[in-house]
Amino acid sequence: MLSLRLPILLGLVVNLACAEVTLWVSPQGDDRNPGTEAAPVAGLPRAAELVRAVRAARPTEPVTVWLGAGDYPVLSTWILGEGESGTAAAPVTWRGVDRKRVRLVGARPVAKTSVRRVTDSALLKRMAPEAREKIVEIDLAAEGVRHAARFPDYLRDTADLCVLFHDGARLPLSRWPNGPYGYATMQRVLKSGHFKAGMPDGGVFEYAGDRPARWRVALAEDGVWLRGFWRVPWVAETLRVGAIDAEARTIAFAVSTSNGIGSKYSKLVDGNRVGDGKENWFALNLLEEIDQPGEWSVDFKRRKIYLLPPAQLGAGSLALADNDQPLLSFNAARFVTLRDVTLGRQMGDAVVITDGESVRLAGCRVDGVVRRGVVIRGGRNHVVQSCDLTEIGLAAIDLLGGDRQTLAPSGHQIVNNHIWRAALSAPVPALIAGLEVRTQQLVGARIARNRIHDVSYSGIHFAGNDNVLENNELYRLGLDGGDLGGLYTTGGWTSRGNVVRQNFIHHSENANAVYMDDGDSGLIVEDNLVYRTESGVFIGGGHDHLVRRNLIVACPRAFHVDDRGVARKYTADDPRLRGDLDSVPWREAHWRERYPALISLLDTDPAVPRGNLITGNVAVACSTFARRSGKPETLAGFAFADIRELVDLADLADPAALDFTPRSPAARAALTSLPPFDLSLYGLQVDEFRPVVAPREVTLLKTGDTKRKAFDSQQDVNAYPR
Repeated sequence: MLSLRLPILLGLVVNLACAEVTLWVSPQGDDRNPGTEAAPVAGLPRAAELVRAVRAARPTEPVTVWLGAGDYPVLSTWILGEGESGTAAAPVTWRGVDRKRVRLVGARPVAKTSVRRVTDSALLKRMAPEAREKIVEIDLAAEGVRHAARFPDYLRDTADLCVLFHDGARLPLSRWPNGPYGYATMQRVLKSGHFKAGMPDGGVFEYAGDRPARWRVALAEDGVWLRGFWRVPWVAETLRVGAIDAEARTIAFAVSTSNGIGSKYSKLVDGNRVGDGKENWFALNLLEEIDQPGEWSVDFKRRKIYLLPPAQLGAGSLALADNDQPLLSFNAARFVTLRDVTLGRQMGDAVVITDGESVRLAGCRVDGVVRRGVVIRGGRNHVVQSCDLTEIGLAAIDLLGGDRQTLAPSGHQIVNNHIWRAALSAPVPALIAGLEVRTQQLVGARIARNRIHDVSYSGIHFAGNDNVLENNELYRLGLDGGDLGGLYTTGGWTSRGNVVRQNFIHHSENANAVYMDDGDSGLIVEDNLVYRTESGVFIGGGHDHLVRRNLIVACPRAFHVDDRGVARKYTADDPRLRGDLDSVPWREAHWRERYPALISLLDTDPAVPRGNLITGNVAVACSTFARRSGKPETLAGFAFADIRELVDLADLADPAALDFTPRSPAARAALTSLPPFDLSLYGLQVDEFRPVVAPREVTLLKTGDTKRKAFDSQQDVNAYPR
């Protein structure tokens, strides 16, 4: 069929658009059409066929594919590869006519016949009385849902479970206590369930109140799972319950964990951490706990969803996402742009870019994704620009690229993006740059002008070499985690050449603004503005950092430095750090020339920090300028110079209104050699793909910073005897 229509199509190109081929797609189109504005095709795969034909016939002409308004269901991954690629002179652009009205969606409507009233008396008895008459059931077998299997005994991140949407908004699994940050706490740990300590059975703890007694029928029929920060505030785990003793008020888990339950910082008694009574946990996916509009649970045995509708259910208002593969995959694609499109309602990742060159996402919105928003793996010069990413289960953006062996840069750019409400399902960073498990695989990327806020954990995790993080704005971080950073790295001894400059990190009292953790080395931190965070710059051991010309305001401490490597034995035999060192050719000429300080790393004990310079920084109204955690002789590798400290917040014009102009003569003198800290330097800006910049949510800034108590990362340093 294509061959019959191709001459007509190419004729239209010659007559109507000599400099550019234009194709049209619309949900109201027909795949038998030629793809003109008057006669668009209907499907994205059909449009891709036309692109391949045009590229083969007229490879020197750019191609623009216009996507008309409406929903484009993507129930299996839409793949764009080499055949759909352009060139630098003749790129291929897929463009929505209006971002708000052009949507690529992974969910499909639930058939009205699959939604029924609940009639099973045993189930009705288990429901909350106030919700009993309103809850409906959805038949997953009738819907052909594949991802509704019983949870495993242990889960770290997200379950392999279908997702329910109503009018485009993701609905939450039932949770007790209610709310996105609703938690109960353990009263006391009776058994840690630490399998490394030879405890094959799960942990046991005492709980307060009587609520878990309601779950005993669920325990017998389908299972009960609890998710919590059982040991440390940066690891959340979901564990299956083995037994509930309502009389003793104890819960026993069916599975042990690597380090058991009970705070790492509580007393050790007979091999068990007794806990501190602050370990947060909640119950999920329980029929008994559906009591808020929009909550739902899955009955694995019956293969049913039970839902308390958020509103009147209209035709097509409910949708299920059941595809765990990416919505859109660029496989070795080159010079392809996707712009002005919304992607979402998706169980798997939204967009994955693998290898290739110069793939660009611009002016797009990623909304309602259970896993990651945009994933970049390899390739060169990929760009995510002026996109909005929100309601994301894990990281909004996750990128790797470049070659650490040769130090060839990736050229990737993450610029002018607005990221908020990310990491909703697990305490992971909103933006991951160069970290995959414990490896670091990013060279020569630029992350700039992004606004990141209202996220569960850190803002940006980064590692690798020669990456630049600049002019970003981050606030309201760490809403559901602890021991984290606005800009965080734990790259190791070889993660060098990275620059953190002219960023604004504020209103995050549960976060260290810039955090170099566990021996990370060779970072330049300069010209940043920090306001109301746990620490300004936190250096956890490591070597050869340069920290200069930063303004740090109203923090408990401007700086923290420690010698943790001594107690933790960060020697040349440390598997993590030595493994990182041996993974790159650090003795070869190109590495020696680029990072000359690294060549002498093993000449002395690498557990002892050295070569760190902290100079020309200004602290205003911070309780402590610098906390030095360790022995003087092992902290000698931290040199403080040109210390400038002001006690009174009134020395600045109006920090509460984000005006950090020096007001007093002392402040003007202290800040004289620092750059201007103008709000226009940070975060979002107007460009071709972002015509308007949304104002900062000032009410959020004034109503508080986090919903959990601030965690001082020194607590983890103290956990290791010196």
